[in-house]
Amino acid sequence: MTAKELMDQLANDPDYQRRMKEKEERLKPIWDARKKDQEELVREINEIGYSIESVYDLVNNAPHPVLERKFIGPYPKAYPILLKHLNLPHEKIIREGIIRALTEKDAGREVEEALLDNFQKEKDPDTKWVLANALSRIMPYHRRRKYPEIRKTLKPNKTEPDATGQRR
Repeated sequence: MTAKELMDQLANDPDYQRRMKEKEERLKPIWDARKKDQEELVREINEIGYSIESVYDLVNNAPHPVLERKFIGPYPKAYPILLKHLNLPHEKIIREGIIRALTEKDAGREVEEALLDNFQKEKDPDTKWVLANALSRIMPYHRRRKYPEIRKTLKPNKTEPDATGQRR
């Protein structure tokens, strides 16, 4: 069966369509809350000349042969806004989007320092990993090596238990 045949079959399957509608209705409040959470951030970025609907439009900003992108290209004028919102309360997934949007080689030392400061203060292990990953990509090695906790966060010691108590 081809993907098209499967998609046609699902489009004509009333049980599948009912389940998808129920799922959409369950998720709508979550999507609405996330949209509201980043409303000010999106507005501020659009006011300086970019056209986005979500912080993730900045994360997924490279051309793709199949997927449609709402925004393509660099966005250096948005870094100050992203930095401001990095330190404002946002839902976890929006905050991770801000961190990922700041994960750009040309973001500069100010972004690097803000991410490092947030990394050192972060308590949530998942968000701490996102920050460590960002730092591993934008911070030059000669500065990053001064912070072994970045590497340890990305590659925890296999003999130590992880957050679930499991040894790796």
